Amino acid sequence: MTPLPIAIQAALAALVLVAAFTDLRKREIPNWLTLGGVAAGLALNPWISGWAGLKSAALGLGLAALVFVPIFIMRWLGGGDVKLMAAIGALAGPSNMMVIFVLDAIFGGVVALAAILLRGRLKKTLRNVTHMFRSERDAELEAGNEKSMGMPRAVTIAAATLLVLWASRG
Repeated sequence: MTPLPIAIQAALAALVLVAAFTDLRKREIPNWLTLGGVAAGLALNPWISGWAGLKSAALGLGLAALVFVPIFIMRWLGGGDVKLMAAIGALAGPSNMMVIFVLDAIFGGVVALAAILLRGRLKKTLRNVTHMFRSERDAELEAGNEKSMGMPRAVTIAAATLLVLWASRG
């Protein structure tokens, strides 16, 4: 992980906390928040660290696009979540974004498994996973479909981001 300046940490914490709150409340992450986060990352990083900051913001944004756009195209993740990770990448840079991605994947997997077990959907979920690996279309697998189990991903993204910020506080 790369240490982040306090202004970047504050912007990142505010971004993910507001995103988690709105995702829990409305099941959406507003564009003004995510696009504002991208703009903040592309402005704050160079302002604080010059060209190295701009490079970090651009690489973080690019890495987020490289990782999350294909997942969005497969309809396994919503557009708001992709834009949130883009904003995180622009603010946090590529190495921190990857740590956040891995932690979020772990947290998201734990939450999803708990939801599957609590709702008694293990058999149905295993069948859906088989469809995914066969690249078969199934409406229940698509993010945002009312039949999908869906979960507010911004909550696990926020938890992962805040853990990284806490761990890197020096």
